[in-house]
Amino acid sequence: MSDEDLPTFDIYPYSRPQLEALLTSYPDTAATIRSKLHLEYFAGYFGDLNAKLIVVERRYVDRDFLEDYAAYYVRCFDDYDRYCNRLHFFRCDIAEDQVRRVLQGEDDAATVETLSEGYLGFVVAKPLPTTVVGRTCLITYLPEGRRFFPNTRDYDAHLFGIDLKIRNTLAFQEQDNVVAACATSALWSVFQGTGKLFQHPIPSPVEITKAAAERLPSSTRLLPNRGLNLEMMAHAIRSVGLEPFLINGAATATDHYTLKGAAYAYLQGHIPMILGITLIDTTHAPATFMGKHAVALTGFSLGDGAIQPYGSTGFRLRASRIDKFYVHDDQVGPFARMIFDGTKSTYRSPSGQAMDPTASISTSWRGENGVIGSGRALSEMLLIPLYHKIRVPFSSIHDGVLQFDSFVSKLLQAGPEPLAENLEWDIFLTTVIDVKKGIRENKTLPANRKATLLTRPFPRFIWCATALAGNDKVFDFLFDATDIEQGQCLVGVVEHDKKLSEVLHEVFSDANVETLLGNRHRFAAAIARWFRMHPFDEMWN
Repeated sequence: MSDEDLPTFDIYPYSRPQLEALLTSYPDTAATIRSKLHLEYFAGYFGDLNAKLIVVERRYVDRDFLEDYAAYYVRCFDDYDRYCNRLHFFRCDIAEDQVRRVLQGEDDAATVETLSEGYLGFVVAKPLPTTVVGRTCLITYLPEGRRFFPNTRDYDAHLFGIDLKIRNTLAFQEQDNVVAACATSALWSVFQGTGKLFQHPIPSPVEITKAAAERLPSSTRLLPNRGLNLEMMAHAIRSVGLEPFLINGAATATDHYTLKGAAYAYLQGHIPMILGITLIDTTHAPATFMGKHAVALTGFSLGDGAIQPYGSTGFRLRASRIDKFYVHDDQVGPFARMIFDGTKSTYRSPSGQAMDPTASISTSWRGENGVIGSGRALSEMLLIPLYHKIRVPFSSIHDGVLQFDSFVSKLLQAGPEPLAENLEWDIFLTTVIDVKKGIRENKTLPANRKATLLTRPFPRFIWCATALAGNDKVFDFLFDATDIEQGQCLVGVVEHDKKLSEVLHEVFSDANVETLLGNRHRFAAAIARWFRMHPFDEMWN
């Protein structure tokens, strides 16, 4: 049969068995495909998205797989195919003959519109024995007011002349084992976001592996690839023109406060990142070591529970409300949940040493008992790819705001109209565009003040520390993220509450208060100085 005689597409009603069949290129590996976490995950995911139809685009050329094919598979003795199948998923109730008529060129605008509105995304099925999940772009779960995916982007897909779009997602693919490791797949997904944000080329998995291999030990071969260490991941990040910023396990593992705060702050700046974890098997007690793993951190869920105050001052950080992370886990699927359920796990290290109980995170991994969730994660590190001008870290802003809050909260609670509880702080990285958009849309700022803020120059990247009383904004403190840490960094304050603003202007008119705060943290002193140098009447008239 010639290439022209081969079918170019097929249409199937969605079902789990059908999905399994479409992902299986080699009959003798069907049992392996069936046992993979991906199939379990996709079945739940497409069930939640109400998938009803699969259109299979045959002989699809995928750029990332083609790079991998040229680097490795084309030189194999076995005849691996270079063409993939792309599986398109829809949640619309359309008869097969309607879809077929559209794909055969008959003009049916209503059906095309229905397909466009019901499009859920695609999965590229690679023609390999087991590592079959290629580039995958699917719509996210509905936000529901608590799910946030700040670093997603739009992807275009074209199905035989029909323009389709997957909005607000981030591409995913499975670890290849030959040309890529879990860290490579995680980096590839991260670069999908940073490439759009910072305008750098997005390398294929094999290109990431080659870039990382410049730090590969001379005794280790490049392909097949068995994994990347931290130094190699950092070098891969530098290869696309970004700077790796590491927050290590000592800061992230203890109670997850720093992990949640830092992850939230940079994710809100639209920057995905690498989360390094240790997987443990809780089938038996104590738990046993499963291995090191890396995932792409892509989103989070803010729970409804009360904030747990931090430290002796009772500092209240919005990010501490996080009850779930959403990650691209190459061994599970896109936007897989990792749940902070408060469990502490005792486990044995690879050497057999019994470790102290450690805060762990629920995952979709299976342990020895085969039960999903019996594999849990211990946080090891965050590796954040940053534009080189983003110099001031989250920790500096957090510590300065904490010191300012410890002074201000006592003051406000002792005033004539005391607050019911300490202020809540929302600390995150942002840009001058988003800051000015927020100012322009603000309905409480005096017109003159709004005009001043909109017309004054700001740095491109800004740390915003927003103080809230209940659900109401009180202040936005804006820090220059591109400054040096030894600088003052504060570039502006947006005041939302006139009464509290008047109180702070009066208190900070005394230069001694600035000196007192300066002994604690220079950023806290910079806030005090700003209130002293900008009289209340200047801000509100």
